[in-house]
Order: sequence, then structure tokens, then C-alpha cells
Amino acid sequence: MKFYIKEIQLTDSKTWKLQGFSEEKINSIQAYYNEVQEYKHPEQKLNIPFTQDKNSFTAIISVDELANLSLPNNQTFWKFKVNGVYPYTHLITDGPIINKPFQPENSLYQYHFDFPEGILTLVRKPTELLASIENYTLNADMISGSIKIKSSLPINQFNTKLIFKRRSTPSFYLFHEQHQSFDLRFINDNTVSYSIPVKELTTDFLVDNTNILDAMIELSSSGNKIGLSAFLSIDLEMKPSIPREIEIAAPVFASLRSYVTGSNRLSFYFKKNIQGLVSLSQFKETKKDFSFQLKLENSISEGQVVAKRADKKADTFEYNVEQTWPLKKILTKYSAQINKDNFLSGSLNKPDAQWDFFLRSANMPDLPILVSDNIDFRSSELFDIAKKQFKAQLIKNDSNNLSCRTVSAPKIKQDLTKIAVLGTCFSRNAFNSSPYFNPDYKTFFECSFTQFHSSIISIMTKPANLINLDKYTDITANEKSYVDEDWGKKFFINLKKSNSDYFLIDLYSDVIRPVIWIDKETAISLSYVIEQSQLLNDISYERILDHIDNETYFEEWKYYADQFIEKLTEIIPANRVILNLGGFTTSYYDEKGKVVNYKNKMGIEKNNYFWDRLNNYFLSKLPEAKVIDFSKKNYIGDFNYPFGHSFSHFESSYYKDFLKELIYITKS
Repeated sequence: MKFYIKEIQLTDSKTWKLQGFSEEKINSIQAYYNEVQEYKHPEQKLNIPFTQDKNSFTAIISVDELANLSLPNNQTFWKFKVNGVYPYTHLITDGPIINKPFQPENSLYQYHFDFPEGILTLVRKPTELLASIENYTLNADMISGSIKIKSSLPINQFNTKLIFKRRSTPSFYLFHEQHQSFDLRFINDNTVSYSIPVKELTTDFLVDNTNILDAMIELSSSGNKIGLSAFLSIDLEMKPSIPREIEIAAPVFASLRSYVTGSNRLSFYFKKNIQGLVSLSQFKETKKDFSFQLKLENSISEGQVVAKRADKKADTFEYNVEQTWPLKKILTKYSAQINKDNFLSGSLNKPDAQWDFFLRSANMPDLPILVSDNIDFRSSELFDIAKKQFKAQLIKNDSNNLSCRTVSAPKIKQDLTKIAVLGTCFSRNAFNSSPYFNPDYKTFFECSFTQFHSSIISIMTKPANLINLDKYTDITANEKSYVDEDWGKKFFINLKKSNSDYFLIDLYSDVIRPVIWIDKETAISLSYVIEQSQLLNDISYERILDHIDNETYFEEWKYYADQFIEKLTEIIPANRVILNLGGFTTSYYDEKGKVVNYKNKMGIEKNNYFWDRLNNYFLSKLPEAKVIDFSKKNYIGDFNYPFGHSFSHFESSYYKDFLKELIYITKS
């Protein structure tokens, strides 16, 4: 059966009268379309009234009813079907039917009938709308200027708005979430002016740390909630005047920067400007709890400390889960104490999660807690939470703010190997449970004793009773422990107490760091800690043994290495000593993943040469020692190394393979 349209007539600019021929009785006629946006939407349907006289029928289509159901700001293709039983029968034509495009008064859309493959189709098409910036100013108080609108429409008959729309993510330039509109007024000649107080920008835009707002103009007729919109284009001569940036003070704490996109459109970076307003000035951790003191730039009321779980959201993250603790004020100081038993309790956790800490107060955005330079979490250990289902560890995140990471608690085996370490990050960082290193190392090893950044020469001399380190604020508490251990000369006492199964050593400090001789019986290691502190200038000494003349250094070092090995093997059997041969890298992956050579390549190679010599001597005196040798595996450095890239820091795979090798040595 077929239903043909023979004539289309527009009546009173409100309805179309369709006259046609029917092969049989018509029960119903419906106009419909399917919206396709990521997926095919259910039909939008409109019942069309009709009359039938034998083989002739007449249908009436209301312009207003069709307009109300059509897609805003997009073309809509309405088709017409007869009866409500599938398969449907379309209204068709047996040849072209003359009809003129029609645009109702005060409408932003044109209508015309088309006949693809003979199927009657009513097309609703938006009128072309273009807009460009003519004048632009951004200052601390106002976004202002004028916009030229190009369209065949009688512009002054429509409502005009300037709309800011926040992109879901920077790369999703066609998808927006929050938006805000401002009414505009006409000047003349299709030009509108805008004057938007900066303070009226909604803080709802401040979702992520950096948010992109696209500027658009919208025309709408009275009674229509959604109108036609267009991005604001930037002509070549206007480009230099667009880039501007302002700071928005309390209580918003943000910056607003306008720029021209790659498509020559006006957009804005609306960034949170909350970094550094709160800092962690003191931190203390015990087995039962941890407490900290905060330094604030502004006074607050109703303060709380909040931990928020950072959940992945495309290329960024969002906070949906949180836990809060009260903040106490004593005079001008704010402090919090958190019991580990109650920390992140309940069903809040998931493996490999990061929790970021904030200060919350009335009438203020949540402010991240900056970790001061004198606070170092690198020695902070994982502790049990959530009834030992997870472990947590406080860290300084990539923005230098206070965070916590959580991992699933490993099932600890009873045959853990206790291992003592003398050396540096070449060896000790294999026993770091962050994702970059080895999250599950505690399944296999217990680090029973560690001494960092001490040379063999220093270890074998008498204690150094020098300077009170407490007054040096340019050394973190963790770094002070390195210096204390080096000066105290209790290495062998602590090693024996540790009751270790194995002893792991690397000779980094002997290869590259000088030795300060305080007098003829006492030497200390000139570690990076001392070098970067005022302490370096406050130490009285007799001489410095450095690496300008490695031969002289080597001869003196051998004497103390012999004594060290002899005393070491009184505590640890020779075949339970593991020498990490180490070695520096001459290249690294930069921030774009490209392999880049370090500039002082020749100096690095010279140090590797000397390292080989020390290793060879050590093994000549202790041939039973086990060896970890990665010299043929060509590991290089990585810009993303958690503690900063250098020629002594390697890509993640080095530490993971190191642990595997250590397991093989100790478990086989």
C-alpha cells in the first residue's frame, strides 16, 4: 500500500496543508525523527490530524507544534509515517512538488520540504549565525567590549546573550558542562556591547584546577528557552588585544586569562589560584597517630581538615569521597591530630588511590595544604588502615601538597628475608612501596637496617662530636638522620642489632662524594645534605679528600675498605653480602619521552670508570660476595622520577628488575 502527497500549501503562516492520494484507509499519521548523538535516541513523535474522503486525504501540520519538538541549534529531518504498526509506510511522492522555503516571523529557523528517495521530509534548518569580537577589554573589574553579528535575521528583534561554557576537559572543545549567560544590549548595525563584572562569574566553573571557558553568543526569540548560538571569532587584527590575565582575590582565589584558540575563537583559562595559601609547617608521626600544624595566609572560621580521594576523570580527576577531622586553634596556630585507627576508615578505600588534603572553612574554597621544604615524607612508612585491609602512607604529591596514597595490604609471608642496606637510592629505593618502585616488596623483604650516604672511610673512623644540627632549618628531619648516623659511627653496632639475613651495599658515596677529615682520627662524609646546607660552611676541618685526584683517593680508600670488609664479615657471612655494582646513566627520558643525553656525559663516564675500580677491589677482597650487575641492560634516567631526575636515578623498570634479581639471589 502507498500514500502519495500531491500538493503542499502553506496557510496563514501557521500550518501546512498536505493533500494526497491513499490506496486504502488511513488510521493515523505521525511526524517523527531520531536524534543521533553518540547513540540513536528514541523517536520524537507528533500526531498529525487528517481527514480522508475515499482515496483522497488532507493532513494539517502545525508550524508551532513542530518547532517546539525540533532539535535546538541543529537541523531536524522530520519524516511522516502512516499507521502505528511496523513496518511503517512513509508518505511519499511520485515526483517533485513545488514548495518554497519558509521562515516564520521572529523565527531563527527556516523550513522546506525535501524528497530524498521520494520520501516526504520536512527540514528545519537554523539560520546561519556568525559573530566576531570588535572591541575587547579585560581588567580586574570587568570583561567588556562589543560583538559584531553577521546574519540575515533582523537581529534587534531577538534576545541576545553572552554565554560562557566550561569544557568537560581541554581537549573536548565540542562538549561543555557548566555554563552562565549574561544579557546583552544592541548598539546599532547588528552590534551588541557586553560589560560583564568579573565578580559575577560563577564559582561553579572552578571544577578542576584549570578550566577552559568558551565564549559564545546566543540569539533567542521570546518564549524559547534555547536559541541559536555561535562561537566568538577573532579576526587577525584583533588577536594582539585578546591575551590578558587578571587575579581574582578572596573569596574566589582564581585567575582569569583570555586567549585565542587554534580555531581563532575567544576562550578563557579560569584557574584556581589556591596554591600556597595554607602550608604544613610542622609534622609528627607516631605508630598510633600523626599530627600537624598549619600556617595560614588568611584567618578562618569553622576549620576542618579534609582528605579527598582523587578519582580518575579522563586526563584529570575529581573528588567524590572524603573524610574530615576537626581543626583546633591555639592562639594564632591551627593544628590537627588524626588517629591511624580511624584514618580513612569504613568503605572509603580502593587500591592504589591518592587522597589529597585540604583545609576547609566557612565562605572559602577548600585550600590544598602545601608541604614546607623542611618536611620530608620519604622515610615515612606504610601503616595499616581499614582493619588492615589497606595500607597508607603520607606523601608530597606532584604539586608539593600533602597527600596520602593507599594500597591493598599484602599477605605477608612468614619467610621474610631481613636485609640491611648501606648505600644510596641505587639500592634502597628498590624497597620503596610507591608505584614507581616496588609496591609489593614487603611480601619478600624486611629492611632491618639502613644507613644512607656514608662513605666507607667515614664509617671506619672515630665519632664526630661537632655541631648541633637542630638549628639548621635548611636540612629536613629525614636528612638530619643521615648526618647523625654518619657522625655517630655506630654502623656495626646497628648492623649487629638488626640480625639481618643479608647485607646489600653500593659504593656511590665512595665513588663521587668527598670526605672531610675533621682531624687525624675523625672523618665525615661530605654528602649532598651537607653540601646544600649552611652546615658546610660551619664545620671546622683539617683537610678534604676529594675526587680531583682519584688515584690519591683510591689509595687511601683501600686501606679503610680492607678494615671495613674484615669487620663486616664478623657479623655477616661473606656469601650473604650483596654488592650492587651500580653505575651512572648518561641519558634520560625527558618530559616528552624523548631520550636526551646529560650535558656532562664525559664526567659521568669518568665516574663510572672509577666506580668499576672500587667494585673490582671490593670483590677482590670479598670474592664470595653476591653481585647485582645491570651494566649490560642499559637502563636510563626518567624525567618523571619521583624525587627528581639525575644521572643517579633510573627509570622505573630498573627498580622492579632489581627486586626480582634480589629475590632470585636470596631465595634460591
